[in-house]
Amino acid sequence: LAAVIVAIVTALLLRDNFGASQVGYGAVALSAFVASAGLLVPVPALATACATAIFLDPFLVGLIAGTAESAGELSGYYLGYTGRDVLARSRMYQRLEGWMRRRGWLLLFVVSLIPNPIFDGMGIAAGALRYPLWGFLWVVWVGKVLKFLVFAYACTAGADWLTGVFGL
Repeated sequence: LAAVIVAIVTALLLRDNFGASQVGYGAVALSAFVASAGLLVPVPALATACATAIFLDPFLVGLIAGTAESAGELSGYYLGYTGRDVLARSRMYQRLEGWMRRRGWLLLFVVSLIPNPIFDGMGIAAGALRYPLWGFLWVVWVGKVLKFLVFAYACTAGADWLTGVFGL
């Protein structure tokens, strides 16, 4: 919360010193990071990436958003890592533990690739199961970057198509 407040105040104070590209990439990174780090805070990271990709380089938008969202997922991982004893008693944890032990990388990849609200639970489970941190980050990063690249390029193509249809 403090980082968001500092970023907003800084943006307001320096708004005349930056162009759209600097602010746009920063907004994508900030919204993606906050969306994934805030476990229950709804932040439209995909919408921000989609709108920004229309005006900026969609490849960079996808790369920046995917990287920021992957870094934000460490909050759930850490929560699971530190709260393992509490989680181990639940039936849902028992079920997730079996899945993560057998095909953890595939499960993390698929869940990070598709937009869904359940990834926080998977990050918590990965941390609780002591899934290797660098393996977690690598698999999640690949899935998140691919997700944002698809959205960024789809939004760019959709905007081009719409402007052609309506002659704007």
